[in-house]
Amino acid sequence: MTSIIAERSDGIEVEHFHGFADLEVAKDLRPGQRGIHDMSGPRPGQRTATGPNAIIVNPRPGFEVYARYELWNGPPAADPAWDELWVGSLFLASGRVCGVSEIEGEVRYYPAFDLGREMTSWQARLCSKFLENDGEPGFPRHLYRINLLTLQFWLPEDGSPSV
Repeated sequence: MTSIIAERSDGIEVEHFHGFADLEVAKDLRPGQRGIHDMSGPRPGQRTATGPNAIIVNPRPGFEVYARYELWNGPPAADPAWDELWVGSLFLASGRVCGVSEIEGEVRYYPAFDLGREMTSWQARLCSKFLENDGEPGFPRHLYRINLLTLQFWLPEDGSPSV
């Protein structure tokens, strides 16, 4: 049975959320590696676009975005209460992943989650859940509209540290 090794949720709303990326590649600290800013966004009707070290996410308009990171000791079971947006691999040269926001050319990097291994190709799953005020009729529906995103990581079954 698999279990969580490390997890973090900052409780910080990621305003103008763009996606998740290798921290150092996103900040151009790893020359020669294309990052999230070099990628095209999701195609019409899709919520994600992926590159070798980043995921661009189209959150639901009008919803606040909150991110959670999880490091597992093996592939975690899917939770049916969450929508699975993407499963694949991400190569994280720095071993640290962060949320990225962007509006009108201004980029913000949110606190990084350290996976503890540089130059590693990680298996990953991105899940989403929407929460709305639909149970309190005395308050407007838009009072809270939240998009929760969970990004889960685990090593490939062979445990190989790199691509």
